[in-house]
Amino acid sequence: MKIIDAHTHIDYITPCFQQDVVAAVCSARNESDWPIMIKENNSDKNIFCAFGVHPWSIDSVQDGFESRLSNLLKTNRSFMVGEIGLDKYHQNMDKQIDVFVKQLNIAVLLKRSVFLHCVGAWDKILHILKQYKKSELPVIVAHGFNGNDIILQNLLDNYNVYFSFSKIDKPQEMHRIERIQSDRILVETDGKNDIILKDIIDKISIIKNNSDMGNIIYNNTYKVVGNE
Repeated sequence: MKIIDAHTHIDYITPCFQQDVVAAVCSARNESDWPIMIKENNSDKNIFCAFGVHPWSIDSVQDGFESRLSNLLKTNRSFMVGEIGLDKYHQNMDKQIDVFVKQLNIAVLLKRSVFLHCVGAWDKILHILKQYKKSELPVIVAHGFNGNDIILQNLLDNYNVYFSFSKIDKPQEMHRIERIQSDRILVETDGKNDIILKDIIDKISIIKNNSDMGNIIYNNTYKVVGNE
């Protein structure tokens, strides 16, 4: 089984590859991650990089970060945008929204996939997405998705969204897998050493009653990183 970790961070690249994954998507948390990720991107590991500022890191944002992000993305067509988003439980929502929208605008302009963090703020995210033409928006990966059925259906009906999972133990997590089309599912460690991706795929295969889910998830992830 070929496995791609659809969401991890630079500190966890080595343990991620100890799971026999063939590739990993590494998302930045702040601008200080960017040069380290570029170095890793040039290593012998098969790493796909997403650059951005996480909502937990908005206090680290310096003037001109949008230009630096845009210029960096232009140096490599495979570079994506992430991890960006909104988090209800972290301070300064107005600034979170400002930073998120600026980064989303760059992703729209450059047509780059987006790795999205959203906790308790799907109402705000959906309101922002409505401001764009649906044809303008890029691929979006809702990592660690935990929204309700209404939010899920809205995303499935209206946007090119993939859903990435690291845990499928609770009934509501299994219910989400049941409702999401097989060609929209990804798996991730999110930097957690106790997440075994093969086990997650096996659980998804049982829920979907499809022994080919490993190959499907692998192909789904390549569609995301290939900006298809």
